[in-house]
Amino acid sequence: MSCAAQRRPFLAASVLPLRLLALFFCVLALLLCACTPRQEGAARRASGAAQAVSASNGVLPRADPGYLQWLERQSMLGSTQELTAQVSGTERIWRNSAAARRVPLLLSAAPTWLDVNPHTVTAGQPFWKALGLSGLPEFLGQAGLNGLFAAPTGEKGDIWGSQKMSTPGGVNVTALRLDPAVGTEEDFENTASRLEKQDIQMGGELPPAATGLGPDFILQARRASRFDGLYAMMAVPQKDWDALPVTGDEWDCLPLRPQAVQTLVQRGLLPADLSRDTLPWATPGGWAVTGEVRGADGQIRRWVYRYSGNALRPVLLWQDPSGQARRIFSAAVIRHTGLQQHTLAGLRLEALMGLDVPAAQASATPGQEMGQAMKPSVSKTKGPSASRQADASSLAELTPGLEALDALSREIHRYGGWAMQDDVLPPSLTKAVLDTAVDFTRDVITEPAAAYALLSGDAAPLTRLLRASLEQGVDHSRLARGQKDVQRVDWRPLLDLPQGRDMVRRAQQLAKASPEDTTLWTTQAGLAALALGLDATTAAKPAQTAAMRQTVLLLLSFRIGLPGLAFMSPQDMTGALNLPQPPAGLPASMGNVPLWEERMGLVGSVPPAPLAFGALDRQWADKQSFVHELAALLRARRDAGLASGRVVAIFSGPAGCVGVLSALPGGGYWLLAANFSSKSQRLACTLPAPVRGARNILNGQNLPVQGHTVELDLDARQSRHVLLVGQAATSEGANP
Repeated sequence: MSCAAQRRPFLAASVLPLRLLALFFCVLALLLCACTPRQEGAARRASGAAQAVSASNGVLPRADPGYLQWLERQSMLGSTQELTAQVSGTERIWRNSAAARRVPLLLSAAPTWLDVNPHTVTAGQPFWKALGLSGLPEFLGQAGLNGLFAAPTGEKGDIWGSQKMSTPGGVNVTALRLDPAVGTEEDFENTASRLEKQDIQMGGELPPAATGLGPDFILQARRASRFDGLYAMMAVPQKDWDALPVTGDEWDCLPLRPQAVQTLVQRGLLPADLSRDTLPWATPGGWAVTGEVRGADGQIRRWVYRYSGNALRPVLLWQDPSGQARRIFSAAVIRHTGLQQHTLAGLRLEALMGLDVPAAQASATPGQEMGQAMKPSVSKTKGPSASRQADASSLAELTPGLEALDALSREIHRYGGWAMQDDVLPPSLTKAVLDTAVDFTRDVITEPAAAYALLSGDAAPLTRLLRASLEQGVDHSRLARGQKDVQRVDWRPLLDLPQGRDMVRRAQQLAKASPEDTTLWTTQAGLAALALGLDATTAAKPAQTAAMRQTVLLLLSFRIGLPGLAFMSPQDMTGALNLPQPPAGLPASMGNVPLWEERMGLVGSVPPAPLAFGALDRQWADKQSFVHELAALLRARRDAGLASGRVVAIFSGPAGCVGVLSALPGGGYWLLAANFSSKSQRLACTLPAPVRGARNILNGQNLPVQGHTVELDLDARQSRHVLLVGQAATSEGANP
C-alpha cells in the first residue's frame, strides 16, 4: 500500500541567484527576501519606492528584481524544479504502471475514511501536530475507519494582496507547501509515522484548477517570463482600457460585466463563447480584470483572466503549449503521492471543464494563416452535425477537463497511488468520468437526493437517480460517498431530473433559504434539525438526542450502506449544528468543531458550532453514544466487504421509502432500507434470489423471510441495515 518512492522531508524550493544590482537594490532585495507572505503588501510598497527613485534617475521603472525573486520562492511553479528532479533521470518513474487498475486493493484496505477539513476543526495548536498528540489515530481503527483524508492543506491565498481575500474552508490554495495554520513538515511526518503504525491510510487533494490569487498569478501579471501561460489570462492593450472598470490598485480584481465582455469580444480580444459558459451545472464564473500592474520590463498592463466561483480564484490554463500548469500538477503529484506517500489523491478540475472554444464557433480552415486561425471569431461557418452539437452531457464540451483528469490519474498511478475525482458533476457524466483512468469519482446522487427526501418526504427523485445510474452501467464500488470541502448541500445534480429546478426551489423554501440558490449551507445535523422543526439550541438538548441520532444516521446511511468509499467528517460524528448567529460573511454551517477533545479548542474568529452529540473523546468513553452506534455499522461494513459490492436492485414502496440491495463479494446481500417520511411505514423488498436468513446488523435480531420477499417496518425518518445470508457468490459478485 505504500508508494515506491522513499518518504523524505519536504525540500524547500531552490533559491535563484540574485542579479548584480546597485547598492540600493542589493539592500532592498535582502530585506524583501526576509519577508513573509503577510508582509507582501509592504514589499510592494517598498518596490514602488524603488521605482520612484529609478524614475527620478531617468531609469525605466520596473518591478524590483529582488521582490520578484522572493515571489518565485513562494510560488508553486518555483518549487517544481526541485520536486521533479526527485524523479527525472531516476528509476522511480518505472516502479508502477500508469495504466494500473487496483481499485479492489484499496476497497479492501481502506473502505471508510475520516474526512477532515483542517480549517474547520479546532485543537488548540496546528492540525498535524494536534492530530499526532491526540487519541484520534487509535480511535480510527477501533471505530472502523481505515483512512484519514485531510484537505485542503496547501497554503491559502488569504494572506496575499491588499484586499480582504478570505475564502471559507481554505479552498483558495496558492502553494504546494503546507499552510502554517495546519502545521510544519515535521509535524506531518511525525503524525504520518504514527498513523502508519495503526495501519491507517492517508489521503488529500492536489491544488485545484481554480487556485487562490497568490505568487504565481502575481508573477504572471508582472510578466516574469517563466510564468507566461500559467493562468488563462491575457493582456489588454491600453487603447482598450476604456471598456474596463476602474480599480483601486494592482490587485483590486473585479469581474467584468456582460457589456464589457461583449465589447472585448467585438474588438477581437476575447472569444465570443467558451463551452463552459453553456453548461448549466458549471460553477459560476467568467472573465475578471486586474488593476494596472507594473511588469518586470517596466510596462504597465491590465489583464483579463478566467475565474471560477469568485474573481479571487483564477483558473490555470491546462492546454497552454508551455505546459506550465501541467508542471505544477506533476510536481504536486510527486510531492503528495511520491514523497509524502499519500494513498489517495483528490482532484478538483471542474474549472477546466469546457474551458475551450466550442467546435461550432471555430472558424479556422486549412488554408488560413496560423495567426488568422488563432484570432477569436464569431463566424457563422457551419459546424459539426446536429448529433455532435453542444449538449450538457457532450464529452467534447468538457475539453480539456477530462483529458487533464485522465493524465493526472495516470501520473498518480505511476507513483503508486489512487486517484479520486472530487468535484460535483452531473450524474449524467459519472460514467464518462469513470471511463478515464481515475479510480473513484464523487457520488453526486445520494447527498442532494437524500437531503431533498428528508426535507420533502419524497424519495422518488432518489429512487429515479439510483435506477438511472444502474441503467447507465455505473459501477457503484468506484463511487466516493460523502467527501466535502465545506459543509453544504449542492443541489445541482438534481437538475438532471425533469422538474429538477422546481425541486431545488422547493427544497430551498422548506429550508427557509433563497429559492434561487443551488446551495444550502448546512451540516448533516443541521439538516436533520430542519426536518424535525428544531432550532440549534433545542436540537442540542438531551430530550432531542434520540430523534437527532436516528435522523442523522438516516442521512449517513447512504454512505455507509452502499458500495464504494465512505467518508465521515468530525462534523458528522459530533452532530455539529448550524450557527444560530453566524458572523457576517460566514455561512451558518461553518462553525468550528473540536478535532478530538473539546477542551483542546480555542475560541477564535470563527465561533464553535453547537454539538448535538458531543466531542469525539467524550462520546468514545460512552458506550451508548452516537459514535459507538456509527462505529458498529462501519465495522460491519468493513467485515462484510460492502465497499467492493455491487448494487443489484432499487426498491420503492410507500411515499418516502426506498431500498437498495447490494450483492456482497463473499455471498449474500446487504439491504439498506430507508423511510424519509414523518410516519411509520412498511417496505416490502422482493429479492432476485432466495436467501437463508436475514439479520438486523445493529441489534443482531433475526428477521422473517418469506420466499423472495423481506418486509421491514420502519419508523419515521429511520434507516435499517439488513444482512441477507445467501449462497456463495458468482464471479461477478452476485448470488446465483
